[in-house]
Amino acid sequence: MTGTNPLVSVIIPLYNAQKYISETIESVINQTYTNWELLVVDDCSTDNSRELVKKFEKQDNRIRLIKLETNFGGPAKPRNIGIDNAIGEYIAFLDADDVWLKNKLEKQLHFLKKYNLDMVHTSAYIIDEYSNIQRIFNNQKVFKILKYIFNEKNIIFYTNYININSVLLKNKNLPSFNEDIHLIAMEDWKFWVDIIFQGKKIALLDEKLLKYRIHASSISQRNSDIGYRKSLYLLSLLFVEDIITLKHYCLGSSLHIFRIILKKLRIL
Repeated sequence: MTGTNPLVSVIIPLYNAQKYISETIESVINQTYTNWELLVVDDCSTDNSRELVKKFEKQDNRIRLIKLETNFGGPAKPRNIGIDNAIGEYIAFLDADDVWLKNKLEKQLHFLKKYNLDMVHTSAYIIDEYSNIQRIFNNQKVFKILKYIFNEKNIIFYTNYININSVLLKNKNLPSFNEDIHLIAMEDWKFWVDIIFQGKKIALLDEKLLKYRIHASSISQRNSDIGYRKSLYLLSLLFVEDIITLKHYCLGSSLHIFRIILKKLRIL
């Protein structure tokens, strides 16, 4: 549906999130913008998650549960299946333990149309396992410094400054999330690289419209894991491959970004 009231497809990858999924879905239901569909893609949960989603599905015909036959082990495959099934003009992603503020979609749609953008992301609060706000999620700090030094396209190779749960983007010619199992918790970073190098217009709506939950079982909490470092190394190789294959990039720029990646790897 296009026009003044476009349909937004919200995609939630689900795996064993019975403690949080109800609060997450309620944050979508409570949006001031009401023309949305919610696709919850279950990656073979073994807890009560699916049953909780089914209750919402019976109560609200905008909600649909999609059950996978085999477990992928990460959100990339469920997100790709969500994109394949989405019929909205816009797509928004939301993890099964995070929470939107009630005017998130409304404000983002207004911002997208006002500035003729393809994608918008926002700032966020960090909440704990009990939904208490702890602090501001500071993923924009490095970006705000580097944007005065580097071309904005290059910054994404240094830091992932886009929180996927805060994103709203046009559902048009989207790339797929990389489903390599070694890139779990980092597949969104590669997705932003692909989006940016498609030439899509992206901007930050610098308002806190997301509550981003960090708790012991968060898949993204791998900063000290050897597995995370291996993922970053693999991701860096994919980045370099992408840069070198882009004809409008000179070899000097590619080597410069590669040095940044190597420096980042040494810091971790």
